[in-house]
Amino acid sequence: MAEISLPVIVTAVADSDLEGFIAGTLYSQGWSVIYRALDSYSLVTFLESHVSEGLNIVLIFSPDLPGISPEVISKYQSKVKQIIGFSNNKIASEGFAGILAPPADSTSLISLLRGFVRAPLIRSQSREPSPKRRAKVIAIGSPSGSSGCTTIAINLAMELSVLGHETLLLDADVRRPSVAPLLSLHKLESDASARTVSSHLSVAEFSRERVEELSAYLQNTLESYDFVVIDLGAVEGLEDALTDRRWTSSLIHWSCDNADELWLIGKSDVLGIIRMENLVRDFAQISIRARVSVLLNMRAVGRKGSDQESHFVSVAAHMKPHRVFTLPKDVGTVTRAEAARSALIETNTRSSLRKAIVKLAVEISS
Repeated sequence: MAEISLPVIVTAVADSDLEGFIAGTLYSQGWSVIYRALDSYSLVTFLESHVSEGLNIVLIFSPDLPGISPEVISKYQSKVKQIIGFSNNKIASEGFAGILAPPADSTSLISLLRGFVRAPLIRSQSREPSPKRRAKVIAIGSPSGSSGCTTIAINLAMELSVLGHETLLLDADVRRPSVAPLLSLHKLESDASARTVSSHLSVAEFSRERVEELSAYLQNTLESYDFVVIDLGAVEGLEDALTDRRWTSSLIHWSCDNADELWLIGKSDVLGIIRMENLVRDFAQISIRARVSVLLNMRAVGRKGSDQESHFVSVAAHMKPHRVFTLPKDVGTVTRAEAARSALIETNTRSSLRKAIVKLAVEISS
């Protein structure tokens, strides 16, 4: 179980504009701001009267708050969940450890808060992309299982590699890893580095052992490939996943704040629409840096397919997606590829599904 989905917030920030921005942003994203201290005395009084709630409190302060001191902050460091200091004033910040520049926008603030909430297991504060970053990252998830994430991830990665791009396919569905069995890659999870499976294509599986070196591993990955395709699997309960501290949420968290694009895949049957609606509600409460695109998988042909697509797009439109894709229903082709433990290009190069994925690969690499 996650230790907690969203902690409560206490602000102690002198600048009223900055405090209003912080509190207003967090309110709008579903966080609970339970107290807004005006000075050190009111802050201490509140914390002392809410000792039992302390380990669920994230304190956001500024070093120019009247009466505040490094000693006060140090005293409550172990009594609250986390303390974050913001200031651009170097003089006021003297003696305070770890003071950060105020976030430039709401997305940066939310991303930063998620990283702190996940500490100390994984300190994944979001940063601007490294200048050494080479790879374009496409993370693929769905509101529920059996939506086709792995099939699409495998074949998108394959088609990108066929186009001559150095590509890594990373299986990050830690509860139900599927890439290895679908490509007949035995003991992939035990490989220390990515396994080369064809020209320009490598495959790796994210495991618990990689968590401790997550930042270094991902940085090396971004410098080594042209494309990284991440199979996230089901991302239901996304709001909780972005703040819980389990290692299983690490790649979901990283992808939302560092991937170039997050593709959300769904189907247009009754359950598919309901689950997409639930995910849309989650997105109403969060901000992420990755551009969100939606993909309707297994679209039927003819009038029925058009109606399905219209319904699906009308639901997904509330997320204001960057792009909307559709893939045709081609159960026979997928079944044959799975039976052969191979990609579509190796079993049916002319299938409608393979042609559609080729088009996607060309579009995102152009």
